Amino acid sequence: MTGTMPRFTFITACLLALATLPAISHGETDVRNASSLKFDNGFSGPPASQWPADAPPVRFYFAPGDAAPSCGLLVAAKGQVIPLVEPDEGSNFPQCIGVPSAMVLQQGAKRYLLLRVKQKDTREDTSLNDLLFVEAAGVPQAQDDLSGTTAPATSKPLPQVAAWLRARWVNQADTAAGARAWPEHTATTPGAYLALSQTAGGQCQYAVGTPEAAAPSLKVSHPCERVSATSAFQQGASSWFVALVQQPGAGAEALVFEVDGKGAREVPAYAAELKAKAADGKILPLRQALQKLVATSKH
Repeated sequence: MTGTMPRFTFITACLLALATLPAISHGETDVRNASSLKFDNGFSGPPASQWPADAPPVRFYFAPGDAAPSCGLLVAAKGQVIPLVEPDEGSNFPQCIGVPSAMVLQQGAKRYLLLRVKQKDTREDTSLNDLLFVEAAGVPQAQDDLSGTTAPATSKPLPQVAAWLRARWVNQADTAAGARAWPEHTATTPGAYLALSQTAGGQCQYAVGTPEAAAPSLKVSHPCERVSATSAFQQGASSWFVALVQQPGAGAEALVFEVDGKGAREVPAYAAELKAKAADGKILPLRQALQKLVATSKH
């Protein structure tokens, strides 16, 4: 992350798609006394230039009685370490072997730290796990509200997980405003997201944004009966989204959005060219037709 990123002052923990470890509930965050740990520099962390400004540093350590490495966030002011990965009791696994990437996300008054941690689960098996932190009153608190959800897999870049989080927060805000969120139609790329909801008046809302920005770059509404499906892809510097929508009295139609370094926009010209393909009501051929349009023409 660059030096222009907001200062990280808030942290708490929750797990994203962490299949190998149990979910942690509110108030159950473990804390280690830093003075009781044996710190070690022999493990892999992200380069200093890529670590978010003022985020708590990752430290690798051996807890008393452990022969396998752990890692955690050092809260220096309190002399504490918040564990990320530690061996199970009586076991040498899982072991923390690296923290390959991290991001800071600000949302409202809260600032989140999103980490990707690499761990060794057995002698032969390793896995990547994504962890999210936000501070409450200066003390990290574990949350389980993201457990079991459909965050992007760790095979996707970490910014795509951040994009999914942004879409989730948009859904929550829309629900609080009285709309019906459609998280099942969230679409993401490493560079952007599309979040959908429907108002009580029958308008479908389309919010498009980036992982870095706290608010959507574009939010538009159109009359619709329902959204059948969405899809997304990234091509070059642009993220593209297509929604297959049932319009009142008009059958199935396409809506197309583009996000790039200049912002986000709806692209009606491409939607018009996809009208016949949208009428078939199948999202995969519709996305493939959009990809062909993008590759062969300029709007």
